[in-house]
Amino acid sequence: MPEVLYFKPARARSWPLARRERSRRWGAARPRVLVLGFSKGFTQAAATRSGRFEDIPFKGMRPRLSETLVALEVFKVGQNVSNRMVATESEVAFGSLVRCSLSRYNPKAKKHECTGSIMPAAFVEDAAPIVRRCAQTYLAVLPSSVRLVVMLGTGDAYMKRCQSLIGSLYLNDLQVINDVSYRTGRVVWVHASHPSGLNGHHASWMTGDQSDKQGRKKVLAQQAAAHALLMQ
Repeated sequence: MPEVLYFKPARARSWPLARRERSRRWGAARPRVLVLGFSKGFTQAAATRSGRFEDIPFKGMRPRLSETLVALEVFKVGQNVSNRMVATESEVAFGSLVRCSLSRYNPKAKKHECTGSIMPAAFVEDAAPIVRRCAQTYLAVLPSSVRLVVMLGTGDAYMKRCQSLIGSLYLNDLQVINDVSYRTGRVVWVHASHPSGLNGHHASWMTGDQSDKQGRKKVLAQQAAAHALLMQ
């Protein structure tokens, strides 16, 4: 059984629990591309107790993630996450920024949430030490094979806080490429649409319409990803 961590509420903000499980990553051992969600959500956390190892990550949102990765030319047309999340995969690995499952209590909705506003809030509220510890442990020294890290989530606050965190891991040796991407050494970090069904901006992102804010973010992500995938 996973260990359960309880956090004392901070004023109206509450991170009552996080499930700390075995560190998990799926796909290639020495990937060229690393795809990172934020944290395992409720569906994925439940799958760790009853599902196959390969079925856990991005459960319930793989069609959207597949089309995102096709858009970035990480996948070829017709390929999908389930086809690539196998033991023989050699190019792409999948994981999350936070390796445990985090939820945050929303007093207005009177329920716990694991996506949306929780993502940027996790960097500054009670869960911040966990976010930093995971990043230091798993992202500060990446395999030398990695050229592209796809960070799922295009909210402005989330991107800003991810960029700040990654910059601190690399002694601020971070170069901004454009509004959705940055670079540390030979690794390009690109933010792309989160595949959660709760992300109401995904369809707009997929259009690539430069008159739309999310559409522009897709175009910028494609440009940065293309550069990263050309690097040797």
